Amino acid sequence: MDSITLLDGRTFRVEVNWNAIVKFLEASNRDDVRALADFASLKPSDLAGLLAAGINEGTRLDGDPMHFTADEIGSLVDIGIIAQFIEIFTSQTQAKGKAEGKKKE
Repeated sequence: MDSITLLDGRTFRVEVNWNAIVKFLEASNRDDVRALADFASLKPSDLAGLLAAGINEGTRLDGDPMHFTADEIGSLVDIGIIAQFIEIFTSQTQAKGKAEGKKKE
């Protein structure tokens, strides 16, 4: 289970599953999930929205749902927290085949 500690000291589970992705797309008025396939093409301002969606989904799964906005998360993170989130996002959204590497023949 991946978690993030915000600048105010609170720690939250982060889940970047399909629910979180859909919520991010809806909140950012997008309808094309392909933009998330190329993480490098996202704007820095997108990261707070993605993190908010991931925290909101993680807390929902833990039975204590929170409803952070991108602006709220933006005021509670720094570059180190965003770097940690990028690692979480990458590990949670990487295709299983890529994560497992090549199969032995």
